[in-house]
Amino acid sequence: MDPLPAWLRKLWDEWDIRMMVLASLTLQIILICFGGRRKSIRGIWIEVVVWSTYLMADSVALFALGKLSDASGNDDSCEDKKGPNNGLLALWSPLLLLHLGGPDTITAYSVEDVRLWLRHALGVVLHVGLAVYVLLRFWTGKSEWVAFLTFPLFVAGIVKYSERTYVLWCTNSMFPKPLLPIPFSSVNDVVDGLSTDADWDAKLVVLSYLWLQASAPCISSSGNFDQRLTSSEVKSIIWHKDHVNTTFKFFEFQLGFMYDVLYTKASRIYTKAGCIIRLISFFCVASALLGFIIISKDDYSSMDVSFTYILLVGAVVLELYAILLIIFSDLAIVWMCKHSKIQLVKCISRLIAPLVVRHGKRWTGSLPTLNILTLALYKTKPMMLQKFTKYFEMDEKFKAFMCQRDVYELNPLKLLIMKEVRLLLRFLCDSNNWHMFFGKRGELARNRHINRVELQWSITGKSLDISVVIWHIATNYCYYLDNNDPTKETLREASKLLSDYMLYLIVSHPHMLGNNVTECDVSGLLGSYVLLMDDAKKEGFSNDKAEICRRMRELKPNVCTPNYSGSTNDSRSRQYGRIHIDACDLFSILMGDNCKDKKWEIISEVWAEMLFHGAANCELVTHLQQLKKGGEFISQVWLLLFINGLISPSPRDFLRPLFADVIQEV
Repeated sequence: MDPLPAWLRKLWDEWDIRMMVLASLTLQIILICFGGRRKSIRGIWIEVVVWSTYLMADSVALFALGKLSDASGNDDSCEDKKGPNNGLLALWSPLLLLHLGGPDTITAYSVEDVRLWLRHALGVVLHVGLAVYVLLRFWTGKSEWVAFLTFPLFVAGIVKYSERTYVLWCTNSMFPKPLLPIPFSSVNDVVDGLSTDADWDAKLVVLSYLWLQASAPCISSSGNFDQRLTSSEVKSIIWHKDHVNTTFKFFEFQLGFMYDVLYTKASRIYTKAGCIIRLISFFCVASALLGFIIISKDDYSSMDVSFTYILLVGAVVLELYAILLIIFSDLAIVWMCKHSKIQLVKCISRLIAPLVVRHGKRWTGSLPTLNILTLALYKTKPMMLQKFTKYFEMDEKFKAFMCQRDVYELNPLKLLIMKEVRLLLRFLCDSNNWHMFFGKRGELARNRHINRVELQWSITGKSLDISVVIWHIATNYCYYLDNNDPTKETLREASKLLSDYMLYLIVSHPHMLGNNVTECDVSGLLGSYVLLMDDAKKEGFSNDKAEICRRMRELKPNVCTPNYSGSTNDSRSRQYGRIHIDACDLFSILMGDNCKDKKWEIISEVWAEMLFHGAANCELVTHLQQLKKGGEFISQVWLLLFINGLISPSPRDFLRPLFADVIQEV
């Protein structure tokens, strides 16, 4: 017995090729629209959409190409020449090659895909051969003019498909060094040519590109720093006194360039060959559409003619949209500035640069945060979802995900980071020991304050993940239980924000803080601490966070006793209760006479150095992988440390005189 109804089987037999080809076009539209936006959007939905579309795009196109070859094999026995097996299918096969070439906005979903260039090279040979086979099978006298229209489409398809493989090969051969497509032979001439206020936006983009070009060999440990870029221009950007956002915009551009050359065709687009390929592709597709409009189509079914129009118009629209994306991009501004001696190019650059710089997004622009008090107050409402997460042992991760909050006002945090870098530079310069910074995470902040040795146990005596949790809890207590000093409100808010961000990192992205952070231990630790809060809430008080902190302070004498009956067994309660006791002890020290007046200075400096420690110990590949998920603020901090000679390897000998006067201004 056939499990499929006869009408369904008949429907599939008549529409399978059309549906697959149309689905392939739809997937290309989704990829070109969302493939590049994932660098500026953080969320599961964008990851699922891009990931699933990226995986299905090639499979659907290949399946459709296979169905075309199967239909061509049965073409001789087909009585209905106006059915799906007609000469119009010869036009569809090169369009599928164009789809296999993929959009310019995404060539690889992840770093691992870059290493599969050899598989794509083999696919080019096999799939082009299959498309040629389909064309030869459908070459009949009745479809001769249609067959001639396939030649420009074949040229466009083969060129775009081969280009994708070539870009993957180039990226893999140079990885992890960024393969920047626009070389500059005379750096200073270009910078000096952007001296007016109207050129400020373009100058910011170009300086970001030039600095990345100069430091790329050093970043990837494959060469030395290129010192052609003048120090005064870089200093004016990094230590811009009027607006701290200019400094971090400088790093946003560099991360955006890294994303473009790693995950898109940018390393090829902005070369002479890339421009020629785009012109050839556009004119080939446009000429095929124009030719199809002119020729007679009386011998073909109106349905297939309509589908062919959709495919050709869709291909032309995709080419035009790709050209617009190229023009309104950061690398296009760099290219225009390189050729700014041409007056027309310079005028276009001045029109486009402000739009691209001020309205373009190169990362999410937000800081994801996680607070342990929010975890304690969270209640899972859907019962089925709670059972599902518990069954797969994902309940703690799911709760942490639901409790994340994005913060978009980052100016206080940026000011804090820049201030701490200045302090750190001066301290290291005075001590004349730049290697002192490496491997430190709070000790320097402690040493900058007299008689603060009582804080050492919470910094050097613990692993990074445990130390972060202890300081996070203590920061919460200081934030909610201390009488606020209006003069330190900005520092207080920035410290709290950085504390929540560090907790988010060790829970969601521990690999970005180094290889010594254990995710499972932290998740269990947070889960047990939340259970302690749940036991405290049984005493009957409101969900006010200040009240929770006050009650948790009162739990300190009880969690260590053998008679403590918490929600977990006694041994785990004692083990994780130790963290709570350490946090309470740290809070008492910070509120003591020796530290009370300077507690927010100490807290902010410790958190900043912990962030610096994580950024310095995070591998380059990890930063690059995170770019496809919207990027992280810690990656910008990593570039800030690198450019100031605080990450090894770095152009430190060149940078010391560069920032000598800046250090003295601290």
